[in-house]
Amino acid sequence: MSPRFLRFVLSILTPLLIINQPILADDWKPISPEEIAMKTPKVEPNADAEAIFWEVRVDDSSEDLALKHYVRVKIFTERGREKFSKVDIPFSKGMRIKDIAARVIKSDGSIVELKKEDVFEREIVKVDDVKVKAKSFAIPNIEIGVIVEYRYREIISSSSANNMRLVFQRDIPIQQSVYFFKPISGAGVKYLQFNMSDQKFEKDKGGFFRMGLNNVPAIKEEPRMPPEDEVRSWGLLYYSSDDSVNESTYWSKVGGILAEVYDIKDAMKPGNDSKKLLPEIIAGANTPEEKLSKIFQYTRKLKNLSFDPSLTDEEKDKIKPNKSPEDTIKKGQGFAAEINDVFATLAIAAGFEARIAFTGDRSEIFFSRKHAHQSFIHRACVAVKFDTGWKYYDPAYPFLPEGMLAWFEENQDAFLLSAKDYVTTKTPLSGIDKSVATRSGKLKLSEDGTLEGVIKTEYTGHLAYRYRSNGYEDSATKREEDFTKELKDRMSTAEVSNLKIENFTDADKPLVYTYNIRIPNYAQKTGKRLFLQPGFFKYGEKPLFNSTNRSYDIYFHFPWSEQDKIEIELPKGFALDNADSPGNLSDADKIGSLTIDIKVDSENSLLFYDRKFHFANRMVFFQKSVYPAIKNMFDSFNKADSHTITLKQN
Repeated sequence: MSPRFLRFVLSILTPLLIINQPILADDWKPISPEEIAMKTPKVEPNADAEAIFWEVRVDDSSEDLALKHYVRVKIFTERGREKFSKVDIPFSKGMRIKDIAARVIKSDGSIVELKKEDVFEREIVKVDDVKVKAKSFAIPNIEIGVIVEYRYREIISSSSANNMRLVFQRDIPIQQSVYFFKPISGAGVKYLQFNMSDQKFEKDKGGFFRMGLNNVPAIKEEPRMPPEDEVRSWGLLYYSSDDSVNESTYWSKVGGILAEVYDIKDAMKPGNDSKKLLPEIIAGANTPEEKLSKIFQYTRKLKNLSFDPSLTDEEKDKIKPNKSPEDTIKKGQGFAAEINDVFATLAIAAGFEARIAFTGDRSEIFFSRKHAHQSFIHRACVAVKFDTGWKYYDPAYPFLPEGMLAWFEENQDAFLLSAKDYVTTKTPLSGIDKSVATRSGKLKLSEDGTLEGVIKTEYTGHLAYRYRSNGYEDSATKREEDFTKELKDRMSTAEVSNLKIENFTDADKPLVYTYNIRIPNYAQKTGKRLFLQPGFFKYGEKPLFNSTNRSYDIYFHFPWSEQDKIEIELPKGFALDNADSPGNLSDADKIGSLTIDIKVDSENSLLFYDRKFHFANRMVFFQKSVYPAIKNMFDSFNKADSHTITLKQN
């Protein structure tokens, strides 16, 4: 298991406890009278539930990594009871979940235990819509005032604790958050700590070492907050005999290691087949940009095994890696890294300087070169040098057009690696013109308030990426169902028909949804008046920020813009009674902007609604000190988008 895959798995899992022996019925720790009698939380006064302890034992002393997780939670409110009424234990390929046990201790000291037959397996969705399997069970006889505790083992075959994340802070307050760690014999253990005071591993029993935090507050879920690794208390555990902490020296060593691991010298060396094929690929191209565009399109047409929905993970594992870019070209297929190697090879054959780019992933943490550990970077794309600087290409990533990177790879420190050296730079942040929602509607309003007509929506860039990356493995029917559900979540009475989806698998074209819609009672009728919200595409949306207080900074994934044009035929016998326009809104730096123009053709009973919006122009991160201003801005946007006009029956 690669360090990155292990890191991904551990980031979506609730970290687990670890031992080598099976869990026995009498392995439960004793319950104290004070714990049973506890009426209020100790860490946070208003907590719905609080962990008395959350222990994780990591045993890395044998071939398989073993984890044992043991949690004891006190329930204080109905919301706490609901939260812990069901437990999901996510797992992924190569992992085994064993010896699940759970029980409830009531206030009178009686105990109800989970039955083995009540544990089942299901598919859940965690972390940006990634689908994951889980062992699940309902907690028996849970009620306010009880103690809930559960435990289980997880075995990760042929793996180690190298590059493991130790999560001390979670979504409930914890009185004692503890890790026990038993390393590989003789290994040099190192660890980095984030958002926590300097803690040390102390020697414990049985070859284990202990590190813990007391009275740890819960992570607060807030809209548009930074990734959890930016705000929670956690540590990175790894093995190394190198005590070097010098940033430049460390990354120089890593560059050499990565060049060897990825065989950069041979993987990017043009062969005879590449040189012979190149003139045909770039025929008709005159400028450097045109040549690279043709190479990009050729490379993208190779069969991409990494994103082939017809192949199972097991089938992919059986496919032998290609020996070289020449081999990939001959076979006409390859995995993502192999396809990008072909692009780099052809670019070099065409006379360009091309390098493999490694970047951070800001969906997990805001990477900086000061984070001197290679688990914070991953192979991302190919960088090509121009007179004006570096440009980035990722033909192997099928969800974005040429010239764009995945949003979590934008605006990140990057290492551009060749066989000889590396260059440090930063990937660009795409502008508001790259991710655009262009929406139009031709609608008719009936005198009973029903709105119906034809809608067309186009998405580009990262807005289209959301749908493409989540649905590329789904059937066309499933994609239609998901899109319809999204509409109905906003407008519950909506009736959708004749839905057509275009360009779902062609990232170089806008993703287009066209459909007929009918919404009873869209306009509210009172007596002889109809109250109409002409901003159809924002109908049903709630304010983005509700709380007046803020715990964390504000973070948007990417800049974007929206362009809406709506035509509404008004019912016969109705005229405008109040049709003022909300006008224009923007900040002094034009980071966010909203303009709305409402016009009426009285002769033909037509209303025209024209809306233009953008946000996060040039920046996506805002310190929490400016939260009042950000909240006020989005409250104003929501008020303008929800603007209602009045129609009166003659």
